[in-house]
This record gives sequence, C-alpha cells and structure tokens, in this order.
Amino acid sequence: MNRLLIDTNILVYAKDASSVFHQVSTTLLKSDNQLFTTSKNLTEYYAVVTKGENPLLHPAEALQDLIDFSSICTILFPTETSTQLLSQFVSKHLPKRIKDS
Repeated sequence: MNRLLIDTNILVYAKDASSVFHQVSTTLLKSDNQLFTTSKNLTEYYAVVTKGENPLLHPAEALQDLIDFSSICTILFPTETSTQLLSQFVSKHLPKRIKDS
C-alpha cells in the first residue's frame, strides 16, 4: 500500500465523466492506497465544480463530495511550519516550473 497525496485535478476528473482521466482517477480514489489531500485542494475542488453558468455540479452535490472525500482521505491542514517545510524543500530540490511542450 502506498501513501498518495491527491491533487485537486484527480478529484475533479473523478467527477467529470467526459474527462479522459475519469476512469484512472476513479480507480485511484477507490484503491487500497492511503490517500491524503489538503484543505486547499478541497476548497479549489468546490470552486471549480460549481463555477460558471453551467457548473459541473450543484453546490449541494459538491458539498456532499467534500464529505465523501473526507471519509476516504486524510485531510491535511496548513500549520505554522508549513512555510518552513516548503522553504526547506525548495532549497534542497530547487524545482522549476513545468516547461510548455
């Protein structure tokens, strides 16, 4: 079993049956892996799936999803050391933006 951090995109793809990533995202969320996501990812998910004139989900459905995600994922919240950990990670790995193909 692996410990996986689930990004907002995985959550959205799992709800968007028209996405080419729908099946793999759904499978991942139903796997035996230990899943984690962040409070920020949940906020972003709600904003994405309820935005616009033709939202992917009604706000009540999106709220239910947040409850469902909370039952399958451990929710990580920022702490006072979050910025310090980010700084240490960046200092060690010096990541760069993803280049456009």
